[in-house]
Amino acid sequence: MKRFALGFIIGGVICSALTGFAVEYAVTANPFPIKVDGVEKSIEGYNINDSTYFKLRDVADAVGGFTVGFTNNTITISTSQEPSEPTSTDGAITIYEGQTRDNRLAREGDTFVKADGTRVVLKIDEVTGVLGYGQGIAPDVGIMDEFGQGDQMTTFPLKPNTELMTNKYGNDSTGAWTAASFYNVNPLTGEGHWNGEWAVISQKTHPQTPGTVFGEISEDKNFIWDDEEWVYLACDNGRSILEYVNTHQ
Repeated sequence: MKRFALGFIIGGVICSALTGFAVEYAVTANPFPIKVDGVEKSIEGYNINDSTYFKLRDVADAVGGFTVGFTNNTITISTSQEPSEPTSTDGAITIYEGQTRDNRLAREGDTFVKADGTRVVLKIDEVTGVLGYGQGIAPDVGIMDEFGQGDQMTTFPLKPNTELMTNKYGNDSTGAWTAASFYNVNPLTGEGHWNGEWAVISQKTHPQTPGTVFGEISEDKNFIWDDEEWVYLACDNGRSILEYVNTHQ
């Protein structure tokens, strides 16, 4: 979002000419603590003429529930329930769990906000090179997918363990093209990755010793033992084994 800076000196005076009249405003830093649902937050504020002002984006980051963007020379405010515009196509964005969006795949530096308000900044894992590995989130669930052509084109949010139907989103964090790729979520950790990313995770973090009993879960909770080999839990086979074990205990 473009930022419009207001230059001032704390405790100083702003003078502006409006239709021939000089108006003076005393501007000071907000001296009062700010609490959101009882939790104190650090939000920069300004007191101008006995009123307190905050930046919209700062409030959105602290409170949640809406996002602020700048699209086509228009300031946009979108609620988490029905976002009407992407927050950005270039810089870092804020992704709310369960919120649909129509701009791009998640990237390093984006902030993911869980349903309970927990904020996670996405990063590339040093061992696997996979975005979000070990962070327990599925940031690409909810991107608006397209299917069909012309008048038959329909859109719907990408769901866990489903296939992307459009090619407009590009590559995952390992460089694999996401068109016609599945986005799978580990049912134990809630972590989601594209097939290409899960393949890299499986290759680089695969348990080195065999399991002991059918349905045994690996220490990182990403793999399950099927009596012959370790299978990653986010795939169809892994989830089926887990379901079988859970229903026959």
